[in-house]
Formats: sequence, structure tokens, C-alpha cells
Amino acid sequence: MDSGALIPLAAGLLLCASGAASAQDGTTPAQNDADDSGHVHEHAISSEPMFGNPLEDIVVAFDLVDRDGRTVTAEDFRGSHVLLGFGFTHCPDVCPLMVLNMGKAVRDTDAVGIFISVDTERDSPEIADQYASRFGERMIGLSGNVSQINAAANNFRVSYVVTKTQNAYTVQHSANVFLIDPDGRLVDVFNFSTPGEELAAAMRQEG
Repeated sequence: MDSGALIPLAAGLLLCASGAASAQDGTTPAQNDADDSGHVHEHAISSEPMFGNPLEDIVVAFDLVDRDGRTVTAEDFRGSHVLLGFGFTHCPDVCPLMVLNMGKAVRDTDAVGIFISVDTERDSPEIADQYASRFGERMIGLSGNVSQINAAANNFRVSYVVTKTQNAYTVQHSANVFLIDPDGRLVDVFNFSTPGEELAAAMRQEG
């Protein structure tokens, strides 16, 4: 494993704003929620990671839904390398860059790129897949209900907050790319901006 690629998994949330207004006014999700017409859906990891190798705190497991309405689990991708990332389709910059890099890395390989949307209100499994597949034939999108997304996010130690008010719809989420080997084991975790060439090299090196 290239330890230089490993980053803190819960070091903070990246703000992606969409809708009629953005977070440019400096308000936080909690402040936005002061508007009685809004709501906040927040998922934080259940516990802080122990000292040591943070990879050991991650469980490679999810139970989600694909574009055809079928239940999909991590077991379905055994035999192939997987690059996996969480985000949402209305994300203006972080998610497009992350999924672009993933798509470049899995191109012309037997690897699979998986994009999981945390925006359960706007991103159906079909919408998530339409988004992901624009970045390459080896890219797929998955989603599910709130409970399913929370379970997957907790397994991968991903935090996110969805805030909806009359004037704004914002999503904050931690953004990492998880490299999983053909045996279903987590190999490494990369920053969302890691170039596709570097991700591809990590898969080749891992073998």
C-alpha cells in the first residue's frame, strides 16, 4: 500500500451547494435549519477511528439498488478491482472531478467504478447511474433509501449532511476514493482529486 495516498477519513466535510441559493452567505447547515420550512438529514460516522491503521476501521459492505431496481451488494463485484466513491449528482465540482478520475482509471480494464449518491431525495438509482455512466462504460451508479445509504456510509466511514430550506439545498460530504481488490478487501483510500493515472497505477501495482 502507498501510505502517502492515505488521508484522514473523517477530517471534515466538503461543501457542495446547489439550488436557488448557495452557502456563499456563510451560513452553516445548522443555521439554515433555523428556518422552520427546512430540514436537515445528517449522517456522521458512529465512532471515531482507533489509533493505528484507519483502513482497519472500514468495512467493505453495502446493500443498495441499481438502475433496474435490483439489490446490489459488495459481493457482486468479487473478481474485479473496484474504485468506489460517495457523492451526489448535483455536485458542482468535487464529484465530477472524482468520478472523472475514477472513469479514467477503470477505462480499458476489468475494474469497475461505483458512484454512490447520498442525496436520496433527488438521486434515484437510475439518476445516479445515468450520471456515473457519462464518465465511462465501466462506471455505475447506485443509491437506495436513507437507511441503506446510512449503513453504507457508516461502513466506509463517510459523513454527510443534506440541508434543505426555502432558499437552498446543500449537501456536505466527505470525498474519498476507495480501492478494493478482487477478493473484496480494501487496499487503499485516495483523495477525490487523485488523477486517474495514479489510481490506475495503484490497481496495477496491487495486482
